Amino acid sequence: MNDVVIKRMAEEQIGQVAEIEAAVFSSPWTKEGFASALQREEALFYTAAIEDVVAGYCGIYLAADEGEITNVAVAERFRRRGIADLLVGRILKASEERGAVRIFLEVRASNVQAIQLYQKHGFQAVGTRKAFYQKPTEDALLMCWQSKKHLPNP
Repeated sequence: MNDVVIKRMAEEQIGQVAEIEAAVFSSPWTKEGFASALQREEALFYTAAIEDVVAGYCGIYLAADEGEITNVAVAERFRRRGIADLLVGRILKASEERGAVRIFLEVRASNVQAIQLYQKHGFQAVGTRKAFYQKPTEDALLMCWQSKKHLPNP
């Protein structure tokens, strides 16, 4: 994966990010939504780029010692290259550096690949949100990651 560059999302990448978002999600964020998020101090958004083409992105909102991953997506032509894995790893590291102890996310209950990716990074299922997703209506699995750096000593 030497050709993949992970860095903070830049304004000039928003158009490409919004295109991926629209292709992946049934209720996508808009360009304006991403632009607004980039202005927020508590938001971290990263992109994975290959030769200046955005292959994927990941975002999180942080508050106190917790965070919520808002979106993770990889363009179809770049899938199965470990890009989502790199992005999730980077967002967890950056969040932990900012003091996050717990991070939450929702994922479609049927999205087995995403669930396995999150589990690989230490996320555990902690609940279900009934009919959370629309188009189509589906439950969300609520998952939580806990920082190993901040666990209480036994």
